Amino acid sequence: MINNVHLSRKERTMAGKHKILCVEDEALLLEDLQEELEDAGYEVRTACNGVEAVRQIKLDRPDLILCDMMMPELDGPTLFKAIRRELPSMDAVPFVFLTAKATREDIIAGKKMGVDDYLTKPIDYDLLLATVETRLGQVSRIEERNRNRLQAIHAQILKLKSARGAIKVSMVTDMRQLVAPINSALLELGCEVRTVSEGALNESTFDPKEDNIVFFVCSSNVQRYLNDLKAQGTRKSETRFVLLAAPNMSDGAREGFLKSGIDDIIEYPYKPVEIFKQVVDHLRDPEAAAGSQLAS
Repeated sequence: MINNVHLSRKERTMAGKHKILCVEDEALLLEDLQEELEDAGYEVRTACNGVEAVRQIKLDRPDLILCDMMMPELDGPTLFKAIRRELPSMDAVPFVFLTAKATREDIIAGKKMGVDDYLTKPIDYDLLLATVETRLGQVSRIEERNRNRLQAIHAQILKLKSARGAIKVSMVTDMRQLVAPINSALLELGCEVRTVSEGALNESTFDPKEDNIVFFVCSSNVQRYLNDLKAQGTRKSETRFVLLAAPNMSDGAREGFLKSGIDDIIEYPYKPVEIFKQVVDHLRDPEAAAGSQLAS
């Protein structure tokens, strides 16, 4: 339903303002929500149903979603499940339901589903603003911890690299736009990065022995290549193989890639801290980092 959504956060038109998507089919309530939130200093996008909400998400990723439960075309619970299932990069975006019938059973069902909070109608706007502020504050604290962790890893990489020299990295995929941010980050660290098409795997023109780390974007061609390489027994032990998993990848698929020689798997949407950790592991002990699967 919402596959192929462009998820990059656009440059904010109003610096410092959080973006809130309000999804509500009652026009007067939607107008009131927008007015109250804008008066509080938030940037607000509106949608009258779940289908329109999907369109808004395609245009710009919100920082928080306020969503009515009962709507035509695509209701709140269905929209929530679709976002959590199909857009892993939005897992940290708080989702708050607006409902006229928040019974104990409804709230328990929503909590089990993973909804962050409930607000009952008629809306208490003081409570609404406090809930929004609290949820966004929690996200900001998590993002700050992640930034600090990323900075620490970045400094560690630069220190280790100065002793070992440049790291050679290959990114195997036909989806160059998908890995462009990763490539840029690795280049900033001083890595030597090349992007290899899946066609090179089929034509046997790709030689991983030249690399310290190879990132493979999940595909059937990649799995065939890895199986063939393992059968031939020609893999260089010092080269680390890392799989960039497909969204919602099954446990069975993961197990299949690990058996074919993958050393580690990074879940979509490929957080920079996880990418950098692979570089740190290689710099600390290249043979141990790459040889775990070969020894098994």
